[in-house]
Amino acid sequence: MNIRMKSLIRILLTSAAIFIPLYFVFTAFIGGDTPAPSSAHAQEAQANDGKLFDETYQFIFFATLEGLYRDGVSSADVDSLLATKGKDGGYLNFIYTCPICMPVEDAIVTYKLRPGITHTKTENFQTEERTFGFGLPKEVSDALRSEKAGIRLKAVNELVSKWISYRMDHSSLTDTQKKNLIEELGKRRKEGMNALRSFASNMHGQNSMKFYAAGYEGGDECAVCNAALQMPLKLKSP
Repeated sequence: MNIRMKSLIRILLTSAAIFIPLYFVFTAFIGGDTPAPSSAHAQEAQANDGKLFDETYQFIFFATLEGLYRDGVSSADVDSLLATKGKDGGYLNFIYTCPICMPVEDAIVTYKLRPGITHTKTENFQTEERTFGFGLPKEVSDALRSEKAGIRLKAVNELVSKWISYRMDHSSLTDTQKKNLIEELGKRRKEGMNALRSFASNMHGQNSMKFYAAGYEGGDECAVCNAALQMPLKLKSP
């Protein structure tokens, strides 16, 4: 086989490697022959989404998001709330899979990406931080940066407790609806505590606390779960 033929074959193979994947991407994008999901599959997916983002999840999420805006939590304090244990560790203030921690954390991440508020001309804290309030008290900000878990998680507990309490008091929920919500929050708190215990016992591999509940070593209560039920935080270690 001469050099020209070898070059031609190399070109053809290279072209095929590039254009064949692109063909499948294009046909998937425009529909192609890919069958549309069945109505049963779509209904199942919708039902699963409904369970994940149910009314309780949304209550916690919006209570947190509203509180962040109303208090005017700064971007620096947001970073403290979302701090992790090094580059590879988990969140210091939240427990992975906890059904109360997750909507709180999701709301903080959403707030972190907040757009600017362009209807004001005065250059002050509110416009710079793109929020409504004037920031957290210095002692709270300092507590969120503390290396001591007890101090940091106590501040998280009190913040989330205040945000959820405010929404509970200012919502249009009936007494029965509030009672049902509190009962559901109680169930989810138990799930969060069970998750913490499973991570503490390394049921999910060595160093599972580092990845899934990094800030709770030595603790047996979830700061966010307790906050949802207006319960102060009790930790074994300071």
